Amino acid sequence: MTEGGTAAPVPDPSSGAEAVSGVGVAGVAGVAGVAGVEGVEGVAGMAGVAAESAESAESAESAVSAVSVGPGVAAGVPVQGQGGEGRRRRRRVHEHSVKDSEGGGEEGVKRGHRKLLWILLAVLALLVGSGIWVAVDRISTPLPKPVPRTADVTAAVVPGTAPMLPWPATGQGAVNVPSIGFSAQSGAESSVPIASLTKMTTAVVILRDHPLPDGSNGPVITVTPADAAEYQTELHSDESSIAIETGETLTERQMLEAMLTQSANDIAFSLAMWDAGSIPAFVAKMNALATSLGTTGTHYVDASGYNPQSVSTASDVIRIAAAGMAIPAFAQTVSLTSVNLPLVGTLHNIVSEIGANGVVGIKSGYTSSAGACLVLAANRTVQHREVLVLVAVLGQPTPPPTEPKSSRTPTPTTTHRPAAPAKTGTTGTTTTTTTTTTTTTTTIPVNDLPIADPFKYAGPTTDALLAATRAAVIPVEVATSGEAAGTVTVTWGGVPHVADVVTGASAWLPGWPGQTVAAMTRFSSVAPGSPPGTKVGVRLFAIGSQFLAVPLHLAGTVPEPSIWWRLVHA
Repeated sequence: MTEGGTAAPVPDPSSGAEAVSGVGVAGVAGVAGVAGVEGVEGVAGMAGVAAESAESAESAESAVSAVSVGPGVAAGVPVQGQGGEGRRRRRRVHEHSVKDSEGGGEEGVKRGHRKLLWILLAVLALLVGSGIWVAVDRISTPLPKPVPRTADVTAAVVPGTAPMLPWPATGQGAVNVPSIGFSAQSGAESSVPIASLTKMTTAVVILRDHPLPDGSNGPVITVTPADAAEYQTELHSDESSIAIETGETLTERQMLEAMLTQSANDIAFSLAMWDAGSIPAFVAKMNALATSLGTTGTHYVDASGYNPQSVSTASDVIRIAAAGMAIPAFAQTVSLTSVNLPLVGTLHNIVSEIGANGVVGIKSGYTSSAGACLVLAANRTVQHREVLVLVAVLGQPTPPPTEPKSSRTPTPTTTHRPAAPAKTGTTGTTTTTTTTTTTTTTTIPVNDLPIADPFKYAGPTTDALLAATRAAVIPVEVATSGEAAGTVTVTWGGVPHVADVVTGASAWLPGWPGQTVAAMTRFSSVAPGSPPGTKVGVRLFAIGSQFLAVPLHLAGTVPEPSIWWRLVHA
């Protein structure tokens, strides 16, 4: 009913407005007055809380409708003056709620995506690392070592036929080419006197005990009274000697020059005493040296060879001569054509062949027991390389000496010396000269009488033997550059892969016709992939004491697999 008693119209339920029973305008106003704006705001606030707890727009609307706004007020009836503002507030609350809900969900999805991405990256890194490790392991795994193999080598033989050497008709002969290891002798040998060839051994002993460096003259040696007495003794027996006197000083080199070029027996005595203190002690050294050199028919009893019991053979003499020529100071001394000595001045080497026809030494000897003996050394030049050749001839016959009439009778030798001057008086000067006569008796055994130039009886035979021996030394080619020398094989993939090896140079050696050249190959380590020209070893050739190394090179690359092949093959 209205205020005038007229009944209020009943709202149409289909109009969407909620019905209010028994409440007039005044009632509505009262509610508004009682609730006020703050009540509506409270209702909106409670609706916002409900909306947040429901996390949806529908829940928020239901919460607003369900909240009681007090007695006499129907839910959903707008409060006077606040209906539009409330709706706006509710809309903002709803929008904020929806945004908060949507924002939280998006952040969670992003976090999930990031976690999944890191997991995928870790797996990928693990796979890549494993692949790299496998690849590195396969690439770095060493291949089997290449195996070198030498080619079959046909032994080289010095071409030609060995010559028939012109051996002496009597006595003994021997030849030796030390560097190629060739030696030969005239036939069966027996020990015979060798005269002054003994001095070669004396010199070798001295130089081994007291080496003379190149350019050095060695220690100074003083001539002792015993040395001078030996010289005087030798004068009486007509031995080969040079003048020395007590107190005189000579260097080791000077004494060797006198002994080897002048065949001075007294110097051989002096050197032996200086070195060993006695002749027996020195002779023991000489015999020990001969034995060490492989001689079988040599024995010494003195240092000079004057004693006929100092004996040897032609092949033994050659061995000792070769040992001497291997000592530079010895070779230098026997090559001299002349020497200068303190008391006697300049003297020519008694071996006249030295200095001619390539002859470089070394020694002669003669006694009536030994006959004429001669050892010569000469160089044979083979393709610009010098090869030493030695020949020896012993026991060459000589004519009997011409015996002087006085040889069986002591021959007095008178030396005149001026007497001391007389005193001078006041009335004049009187000079009286007296003559002091000294007599030296020289008794020369008939067998030791000298003959004129005894070495001319050994010279022709020795010269012919030397010439034939020199001519027989010829070159032999042992290697040609680029000839096959072997292979290098490396196996991978179950298949052998081969690279050829060739000689890197041509080479030759001097030899004697018919000699065999020894050969052997030495390889060094070879890496797979080594290019052509890589040195992989040497081939060694030898004749006698001569050794020659020819380098060996790869003719092609040693095959190795590609990186891709190694990656795909375990």
